[in-house]
Amino acid sequence: MRIGFFMALAAGLAFGSNAQPSPAPAPAATAPARYELVVPAGFEKVTVGSHVAVCKPPDLEWAKKSLAEIKPATRPSTMPVDVLKRTTQNRAEVVKQMVADLGLADDKDANALFDEKILPSLKKMDELKPPVIYLIITRDQLRQLCKDGWGEPRFHYNRVANEVSVSRNVMLSLDRPMDDSVLPFFYEEKDSPETRMKNFQGDVQKLDTELAGMISEQAEPTVFKLLADHIATKCLEVTKQPRDQQWFALGATGYFSAKYAGNLTLAPKDQWLKVMTYEDPRFPVSSKMIDLTKPQDPSSMKPGAVPYYDQAMRRKAVRVIMQWAEKSGEASVTKALLAARAKPPVDGAGLVKLIFETCGVDLTKEVGPA
Repeated sequence: MRIGFFMALAAGLAFGSNAQPSPAPAPAATAPARYELVVPAGFEKVTVGSHVAVCKPPDLEWAKKSLAEIKPATRPSTMPVDVLKRTTQNRAEVVKQMVADLGLADDKDANALFDEKILPSLKKMDELKPPVIYLIITRDQLRQLCKDGWGEPRFHYNRVANEVSVSRNVMLSLDRPMDDSVLPFFYEEKDSPETRMKNFQGDVQKLDTELAGMISEQAEPTVFKLLADHIATKCLEVTKQPRDQQWFALGATGYFSAKYAGNLTLAPKDQWLKVMTYEDPRFPVSSKMIDLTKPQDPSSMKPGAVPYYDQAMRRKAVRVIMQWAEKSGEASVTKALLAARAKPPVDGAGLVKLIFETCGVDLTKEVGPA
């Protein structure tokens, strides 16, 4: 059974924006109604523990027995509850670091980030249980059901081909009710109950393991992205900086987000920085050729090229801050942030000059093209 997964979660390593703020978006359209399975006539729903199946009465006995004997999914090495525990333990220290590193007036917004976003998101992920329903059926039975119009939009009967196309997507969401994910388990009439049980249990256990893995993979990136979005918007106001000075805020956002994520997750700071600064030779835009103090204007590029350029610019900016902090210490970066906040430079060259005059660090070579 090949399943597609779609995660409506706050994940990923992108943050901030090199573009200027956009106009206020139009009011959001009404969210589509949740898809809920309508049990077809002649079928019955059976629930055993956290698993649900729908089948015909002759299949009830072996279906119930199969679900009752399902073994727990293989546990990934890092589950949301593990990240939640570590985040809770290290929260106070990270808040203290944020106030010091970012020159914040107090810890109010930093604590709100944890109380309103990070901790609730991790708790939701830990409790996430997508409503998967297995439809135990033969192909002929499904074909007949869908001929009569049952199952749309997840099941669609093609009258020309006399076949049923099936959506095998499992949608996972933290922010809205999840659709019922109805997944067919096909068996042959000639199969013995033992064969049906063995194959069905294999499919269910495989999906359980894949779902656990998919959710676990999102926990740490979610923490990182929430940190980065907060720093970029609330602390360093990336989009409000002139484009030729955005690199400083972008780089500091990435660097300090990696530092805090290294304390809150099981992935260390160096690992986060490695991911953000890795120069993939297949990427359309090389960061090496970008002059951070004279970045290309988005209006001069094809719209499709802008996101690639911005990612490359962000990557180089993080690398500059990382090397600076390694050489001169994080306090040097913080000192320059405060100086630029107190007296904003007039342009990109002015920012490089301010950093040199404030911290004795000359970044002319690092920010320029290779």
